[in-house]
Amino acid sequence: MGLCVRLLGTFQAEFGGEDLHIASKRGRAMLAVLALSPGRRISRQGAAALLWPDRDEPQARASLRQELSSLRKALGPAETTIRADTETITMDGGVDLDVWSVMADRIPCGEALDLFRGEILDGIDLPLEPFEEWLADQRRVFRGRLVGLAEQNIRQQLDRGDLAAAEECAGKLLQIDTCNEIAVAARMRNALANGRRLHGLSLFDDFAARLDAEFQAKPGPELTRLREEIAGAKSAGAGPTPNTSEATLFDRPSVLVMGFDCLSASADDRMLAIGLVDEMRMTLSYWRWFPVIGPEAIGWKSVREADIRSAAREVAASYAVCGSLRHYGDTARITVTLADATTGESLWSQNFDGEIKDIFDFQEVVSRSIVAQLEPQIARAEAERIARKPPVNLAAWHLVTEADELERLGGGGYGTPEGNAAQLRLLERATGLEPGYARAWTRIAKVHWRFFLMGWDADRDGRGLKSEEASKRAIALDPNDWEAHSYQALIQVFGHRDYRAGEYHSGEAVRLNPSAALARHAAGCTLEWLGRPEEALRHLELVFRLNPDPPHKGAVLGDLSTCYMLSGRLDEAVEAARRLMAAAPDYSRGLQRCIATFGLAGRGDLAAEALARLRKLQPDFSEDYVRSTYPFRRGDDFATFMDGLRRAGCWA
Repeated sequence: MGLCVRLLGTFQAEFGGEDLHIASKRGRAMLAVLALSPGRRISRQGAAALLWPDRDEPQARASLRQELSSLRKALGPAETTIRADTETITMDGGVDLDVWSVMADRIPCGEALDLFRGEILDGIDLPLEPFEEWLADQRRVFRGRLVGLAEQNIRQQLDRGDLAAAEECAGKLLQIDTCNEIAVAARMRNALANGRRLHGLSLFDDFAARLDAEFQAKPGPELTRLREEIAGAKSAGAGPTPNTSEATLFDRPSVLVMGFDCLSASADDRMLAIGLVDEMRMTLSYWRWFPVIGPEAIGWKSVREADIRSAAREVAASYAVCGSLRHYGDTARITVTLADATTGESLWSQNFDGEIKDIFDFQEVVSRSIVAQLEPQIARAEAERIARKPPVNLAAWHLVTEADELERLGGGGYGTPEGNAAQLRLLERATGLEPGYARAWTRIAKVHWRFFLMGWDADRDGRGLKSEEASKRAIALDPNDWEAHSYQALIQVFGHRDYRAGEYHSGEAVRLNPSAALARHAAGCTLEWLGRPEEALRHLELVFRLNPDPPHKGAVLGDLSTCYMLSGRLDEAVEAARRLMAAAPDYSRGLQRCIATFGLAGRGDLAAEALARLRKLQPDFSEDYVRSTYPFRRGDDFATFMDGLRRAGCWA
């Protein structure tokens, strides 16, 4: 057996079943810092600044050398676990660490909760401000991970109808987070199911009193409604889920992720910076409890090109994340800053140094640190985090980033067949290098979906099948891949007319990432075909709040125009259609929507202009095409759409 270290609760270390006596507080702190740093590596400069902040650099480095020597002696037969050179200190990956186990992908919830014996380094008394701040951040992140696992497990048990298992998990969760509404709700539901209404009401009253005493706050509206249901003995239904409605989402402060400055002229380094920002935006979005606005909303501008306050004001963001990348040889330095968008002042800033191969660890740690800074200002919003497994192969990641860059340059609709085919070649090379890269499979699903929808391939059904298979594969690799759920929803509705499956997958996309414009677009599109245009509009209108200039603006405006038309809001439908023609004049699917809208609204001049454009782009446009590619569930909606096309003069 190797070295076993327990950082949760009271510190413990053993080797081969024998306890190791590590008396030094800084030695214990050193082990924790190494265990929780990217790549289990920290620079000597960083360690010295963290654990000896009151000494000048030469003194701090000397103290660090002495502490490392003492730590190795205390580790005895496990001394080779800690390696150091003139610049860095590294921990061997073979160490058995409880915190690593809890943070591992797909660890069973019960196992993770059982490993929690207390806070990281519980009881350590090391009053050093930088270390105390670092430790507080790590504890918040770790607690958020446990809370997220437990909440997800509770929902799954409630979905299965196993209220007893949900309550058991809720009891463990309340030991970690005493004011967790999802846990309290699960216990209240179980009480109701077993006829113990008074106990359910008592659970609510106790929780309300605790919430008022600790935070001067009141229970949320969902828990309050559950109490009313119990008081009225009504069926309580399924467990509460994160409220991802547009109103609630934007009640919370939003975060703008700006483009990063690349401190070199290399095209590869620029691509690296773009890819890093995209990954960081994605990771931040997975916290799900505050809106994350991507850099495309401000044209990928960095602080060199735009004032933070002005950029944030454009998209109504409360905070901005900005930074820079410097790449030299095999190493990189990433500087990240979180700024108050109102004043432009820095709230937190940090440098991250390491090898290029550690870039995925960088973006993960950066995102955790940002959330740790924001979390106190989000009024107890639960930090449920969805862990994503980064690719192992950096070359595969770079190929996907190249494909994404082609996407950004592709225009306002779905791009061109040639542009999408170029993306597909890159993505297939990525999956060849790493078959388990879920994000690459999702992008492949997207490209095949477009060929299916736009009719760019004679084998349209074959393209639909490939899109379905690729998105299913992505979901199998990563069930929390919201983007894969979005494309699975679309192919189920358009390819199979399976509206129930489409609604499920589009709902999952929004639940997993309510800040994603694509998730909202897919949900709105699905609801449009289901015959619920007013519900669809709530998602579609939110797309432009999340990103005033979304990559597929033409497609979103097309859905908006049709939903306004089906809701009888013809003036708004016409306005959306006019914006579509200006944004994506060569997007044939969008022009079809415009023609129907203009025809129904009696705008013959605009209808004639749109029809002339469409006939150049798609001369074989026909009623059969509409029937096969517009999956209206309600016959009345299809009839309205066809009426608009006929009035516009599509067919004599």
